[in-house]
Amino acid sequence: MAERAMLLVLDAECPLCRRAAHLVLRHARAPVYLASLHEASARRLGEHFGADPGQLDSVWLVRGGELHRDSAALWRLAQGLQWPWRGLAALRWCPRAWRDGVYHVVGRWRHRLAPVTDWSQQAHASWVSHLDETTCRRLGLPLILAGADADTAVHGQPPQGV
Repeated sequence: MAERAMLLVLDAECPLCRRAAHLVLRHARAPVYLASLHEASARRLGEHFGADPGQLDSVWLVRGGELHRDSAALWRLAQGLQWPWRGLAALRWCPRAWRDGVYHVVGRWRHRLAPVTDWSQQAHASWVSHLDETTCRRLGLPLILAGADADTAVHGQPPQGV
């Protein structure tokens, strides 16, 4: 079975989030796209799924047409990685309240937990500032999400100032 593409929507200004994105890109078994919670594509996804991109204490994972947040996003993301990182998907067996509790504690301290880092060239190539039809198809999203913000976005570049 072919691996499904994933869209990881994260706080692009967070050093821990950027380091995690680099790790995911190095160990993914399927295409991974990156997007910022601060951009128009996140607002469009948020409207579609009824989620608020203004909540910057969460990471979003879009895979197979579904949005996953918090610790559920992380263990599902781990399913798309190579071994040994794929083993982190076993976290799904922990009670959700425990997983999310730890996730939110780390989320509150995330800006202090990792040194500042820049985006790698691999991250630049994986960056999506808008959703196009091909990306929507690969992620299992409705095509109506494609292109609405494309005229103001620059495809393939992380947010400025990061």
